[in-house]
Amino acid sequence: MKLLERTERWTTCAAVLAFATIACGQPEQWLEYHSSREGRGYRWLELTTNPPPNVALPKLNAQPYFARWTTPLDPAGGRWLCFDRTRKAGPCDRLFFDRSGNGRLDDDPPVEAARRDEYAAHFDPQRVVFKGEDGPVTYHLLLRFMKYDDNTTSLLAESGGWYEGNVNIGGAKRKVQLIDGNVNGAFNDLAVNPSDADRLVVEGDKGGDRYLGRLLELDGQLFQVEVARDGAFIKVRKAENVVLGQVRVPEAISELTAVGDSGHFIRKPAKGEFTLPVGKYRVQGWSINRNDDKGVGWQLSGFNFNDFASFEATTAAPARLDVGEPVRTALQASESKGNVAFSLRLQGRLGETIEIQRAGERPRAPQLLLASRDGSFSVTNTFEYG
Repeated sequence: MKLLERTERWTTCAAVLAFATIACGQPEQWLEYHSSREGRGYRWLELTTNPPPNVALPKLNAQPYFARWTTPLDPAGGRWLCFDRTRKAGPCDRLFFDRSGNGRLDDDPPVEAARRDEYAAHFDPQRVVFKGEDGPVTYHLLLRFMKYDDNTTSLLAESGGWYEGNVNIGGAKRKVQLIDGNVNGAFNDLAVNPSDADRLVVEGDKGGDRYLGRLLELDGQLFQVEVARDGAFIKVRKAENVVLGQVRVPEAISELTAVGDSGHFIRKPAKGEFTLPVGKYRVQGWSINRNDDKGVGWQLSGFNFNDFASFEATTAAPARLDVGEPVRTALQASESKGNVAFSLRLQGRLGETIEIQRAGERPRAPQLLLASRDGSFSVTNTFEYG
């Protein structure tokens, strides 16, 4: 059976939400494509002033910048971007985009920024169409070109499209959204590094926005999940015979979040122990909850981890995670144009950022006392939350 042609994906898709059962008995549940001017995933693209080789260029007004947006949906692996200026100063506010994928930048009309400010040019969603297995596949790419006072530049790419629909999960219909978290045009990326993974949002999921994995934990049940590369459908069935590995953390840890290609899991350890489906993970966050001597609740939490937070859950031996206390204070000073700025942050064992909250609110900002050795100068400054 030939599937519907997918251009803007799919205005008449409600009629297709009926399940198309496949040989293994797991149904394909079709989703609708939506687009917006607000990005849902982001990715930094590398800028260069070197023109790409063997790419025809348009007539340009100023020294241009180039970038390549990579995507597995393109047979060549990606599409070139060129940024030019319509004004003498400020960020580049004119875009040339190889939407057709023919390796040329001179045959598509330029696009001017929809909005400009002192440091950035914001472009409306750029519509790209790829050839899919069942017809054309539409995607929308958001771009923001930034240039700062020191002439450094950066390019932010955001996903301007997503898929959503009502999906049967364990016998109940739930609204599901698929988000291209790493902004490469595909919707089925699994990874240990969260920045390389796509995301899944399920209505009623207490865990909220989750990174996509082979497994989804919902209401205490595990489901196997498979997503089409272009995001057009999702397959969900109850997981069976899942092998678990033991993980150990300090007993003070109240909650820990782990992300890997097996899934996104939130655990509340019992005496410092819990289980996860076997696989490779990275610690996404942890928290310690305590009450002070007046009975007021406090939470110490860690986030923004790096590669040192990676671990593997196996059946051979428990994985041991050295997270939590103690934490340390990092004070940094930087000088610019005769002014000295201080920054203060708390760091965990693995270099993660630490935050302290009092009964759901931030405590009073810390103060910094600066004084000379002879006492002739003394001033107290209060930090501000960034």
